Amino acid sequence: MKTRQSKKMGAVILTISLLVTPATILATDLGKTAGSMTDMADQAAAVAQQLNVNTASVDALANIPGIGEKVGQAIAAYREANGAFTSLADLVNVDGIDAALLEKIKPFLSI
Repeated sequence: MKTRQSKKMGAVILTISLLVTPATILATDLGKTAGSMTDMADQAAAVAQQLNVNTASVDALANIPGIGEKVGQAIAAYREANGAFTSLADLVNVDGIDAALLEKIKPFLSI
């Protein structure tokens, strides 16, 4: 952070410049601190290797942030009972997944 002071007609003006990097923005968006670069790297890797909800194991689904074992099992049970998902939006029909959670987990999943 840089600060600069200047005087103009007896008033002091304080100017503050703040450096914002993509990592800072990502950290803010994910509710993380700048010290959690490992967590962000793990999440980026997960996005790069999206899981197919129609074929992923419970263990693989449980590793997605926000899902866990219980919801992973619910996804598998729903898939077993109703057949393949035709879109990610169908996940809101699974017990434990609402619209807010769906938005959070979408980047990690595919059909």
